[in-house]
Amino acid sequence: MMMATFHHETARGGEVYRAARYALLTQRIIRDIKRTDAAAEKVERALTKLAEANALDGSLGPHRPG
Repeated sequence: MMMATFHHETARGGEVYRAARYALLTQRIIRDIKRTDAAAEKVERALTKLAEANALDGSLGPHRPG
């Protein structure tokens, strides 16, 4: 079992500090990946709606006579 020291300078460079910091960074990365995935899903849904709207319109741009 690892015991944390109460001396700030020693604790900051110790195994317990590094392990805790690693755990916090890992959680942050996982949270950011989940947020990015959720945002990507929203973009995909919006693109799907746009493609459907364009298909219903029957055109991909404005009509120009001529």
